[in-house]
Amino acid sequence: MKGIRMTGLGLLLGLALTAVGAEKVLFTADFLRQVKPTATRTVTEENGVQVLTIQSKTKAGNKVSIPLDPKLFSGKSVVFSADVEQENVSAPPKPWNGVKVMLSLVYADGKHNYPQAPNAAGTLPWQTRSARISLPQLKSAAFTLGLEAVSGTVRFRNVRIVEVEMPDYEKRLVTGTANRKDAVYRPGEEMMFSFQILNDGKPESGKLRIIRASDDGRKETFEREVKAEAPCVVRASLNQPGFVMVKAILLDPYGTPAKRRNGRNVQYGLAGGVAADTLKQGVPEPADFDAYWKKAKEQLAAVPLRELERKVLKETAISTVYDVKVACAGKRPVSGYLSIPKGAKPGSLPLRIYFDGYAVHSAQVRESPKAICFFVNAHGIENNREAAYYTALARGELRGYGFRNEENQKPESCYFNNMILRDLRALEYARSLPEWNQKEVHLIGGSQGAFQTMAVAGLSEGITSCDINIPWFCDLGGVKIGRVRGWRPEYAPGLGYFDTVNFARRVKCPVKITAGLSDWVCPPSGVWVLYNNLPGPAELTMLQGLDHAVYPGYNRAKVARTTHRK
Repeated sequence: MKGIRMTGLGLLLGLALTAVGAEKVLFTADFLRQVKPTATRTVTEENGVQVLTIQSKTKAGNKVSIPLDPKLFSGKSVVFSADVEQENVSAPPKPWNGVKVMLSLVYADGKHNYPQAPNAAGTLPWQTRSARISLPQLKSAAFTLGLEAVSGTVRFRNVRIVEVEMPDYEKRLVTGTANRKDAVYRPGEEMMFSFQILNDGKPESGKLRIIRASDDGRKETFEREVKAEAPCVVRASLNQPGFVMVKAILLDPYGTPAKRRNGRNVQYGLAGGVAADTLKQGVPEPADFDAYWKKAKEQLAAVPLRELERKVLKETAISTVYDVKVACAGKRPVSGYLSIPKGAKPGSLPLRIYFDGYAVHSAQVRESPKAICFFVNAHGIENNREAAYYTALARGELRGYGFRNEENQKPESCYFNNMILRDLRALEYARSLPEWNQKEVHLIGGSQGAFQTMAVAGLSEGITSCDINIPWFCDLGGVKIGRVRGWRPEYAPGLGYFDTVNFARRVKCPVKITAGLSDWVCPPSGVWVLYNNLPGPAELTMLQGLDHAVYPGYNRAKVARTTHRK
């Protein structure tokens, strides 16, 4: 049978296991004792080595789970591995499906994790597949082997887990530059992105995993050796308006991403753009966009504006901070922290309203001696509660909010419908405060908070300014035409009523935007569509190398940036 050559990590990791010493074996599978044979699961011995064979004639798959003692692995850095041979394994429907060499973990805090070694379809000879993970305290653990959502035959041997000593990556960085400071290129022009590994500021040799994606639908992952004396150069081009994004991730000796003690990858990203000022959204806005929101605001108006609760959270040198709740449409009220400067006179102060990023937690306190500050809780949940309260919501009712495809088919059932109604009511409430000067309203937010800022500004009159950074939920339909996906839901018809770029069309006040060229959560193409859609005065600053979460060692003050105004 014709085999398919596996690319990526599998072979690399297998070789690495023999190349790096300092291993302590923590677990070795004993199939004769740990696996109950069936017609589709058999255990044999070949040259004194136990071999587990698993078959599946349908795409239902077939897996076994071998329980592990969590005490053996808690708090350790381990490599789990297996020799794998396979025959006629069908293509997996999702990247995580297929041949499973996987740990099934439950952490002490209740979180689940399923790290797995790379897999491939087709027919392949024996090869070692493995992956490394640093483990916290564990509640339970198991080693999962077999086939998931695929058909075929797979064989396993030499299944084990070893403890390894890893280098200290706290002083290591990946840095890089583009060959154009402004990151602006012509269609078809070659872009050059150079990456270097630093150890305590000095160049070092190593291996990088390169992820390159572009707005024409192309995406690829490959690996490059880097010499201390010469940077790694990645070349790309783009023949249409949009961006090319390149990320370089430092690999450890086992071929997995090198991590700092906080669990973050040692990595860096760059990007270049072509004719960004001509970018248009991937899917037109719904024809009844305005009619929908007119009706939604009428439903909100039907609920009388009423302060449900206002209690003092704390007194500071600057202000009195209140925990407030306000009646709203939907099942939850508006909730947030309101800060009013001490001694404020009626009609004397502007409003600053802050909107939060994607998370499930308490509102945050914002204060100013010169303004009323209202930080709105995105979910209308209680503030200043114990951690377990927010954890339960994040794992239960609010888990994956906004990403449920069935809810996103219609705008009425989309999670963000009620979030925006709460935001509009928060504005209405803040404007009812006697200390407000009846003139100035400034909206501020980052990521999901930027999305909320644009929604409120687009659906309201009398907004003075908007200040947003790394804006989320931009150009949701861009995925339909091959743009870099970022982190956003599958496109569904209901989402068009919540696309940040559609709200932007209706914003009349000045808008200041700061965003990253290397933001893999909120790709630069979507940010530019937002900017292009703004009808009024706007300023956009794009920073090279800025991701949604800042890369280790990232110095915002020193990176290349471009500022655009209209």
